[in-house]
Amino acid sequence: MEQQENQLDRERFSCLICVDLLKDPVTTGCGHSFCKSCIDNWDNGEERGSYSCPQCRQTFTPSPVLEKNTMLADLVEELKKTGLQAAPAERELGLRRQTIQQRVQDTEKDVKLLQQEEEALNGSADKAVEDSEEIFTEMIRLLEKRSSDVKQQIRSQQETEVSRVRELQERLEQEITELKRKDQELKQLSDTEDHNQFLHNYPSLSPLSGSTHSSSIRIRPLRYFEDVTAAVSQVKQTECVSMNSLNRLY
Repeated sequence: MEQQENQLDRERFSCLICVDLLKDPVTTGCGHSFCKSCIDNWDNGEERGSYSCPQCRQTFTPSPVLEKNTMLADLVEELKKTGLQAAPAERELGLRRQTIQQRVQDTEKDVKLLQQEEEALNGSADKAVEDSEEIFTEMIRLLEKRSSDVKQQIRSQQETEVSRVRELQERLEQEITELKRKDQELKQLSDTEDHNQFLHNYPSLSPLSGSTHSSSIRIRPLRYFEDVTAAVSQVKQTECVSMNSLNRLY
């Protein structure tokens, strides 16, 4: 706004002929002012005996007396001083605007970088969620499969061991029955009062069959499948350590 006002002042105090600030301003009879050097050969009117104002074209006969306009000259000088003072301020204003515009451009670049970073963060987070879901889904599938395999192996081993125990138990029960039968025969023979009869019957007794000694029976009290349980517990502990490491990341 101040720059526009200065421009208007320059136009008001400018010479119409040279289009510059008035120098040694003189005024015609019609009230318009011009530079003295510009109006000295005013319209070359001496050849015709009449003179016209360059601004309003009012005619004067003979040539009017041109008088120096002291007040106008003072105003022009003041305007020159004001213009000289305003020029540095205008330059400073221009520099400040350039600085502000540069800061705006720099800030807009920073905003764009932040927007790009936000997009990168969102993309990375989405991919991490997708990948983690796939990994945990696969882990669950593997754990479920492993759990099923372990159950099947335990049941298979259980069936084998129970069958072994029952077979051994059956053999021992048969051996007990056989031993009781032999003991009964010996008892009957020992009850024989006739010594000749005793000596005759004794050799006919059938020999004892091989005994299943108790030392051959392998019994592990309360520890049949503790090794399996311990192995599964170790897997659980390893998983807990992994989860704790993952939790420390977030």
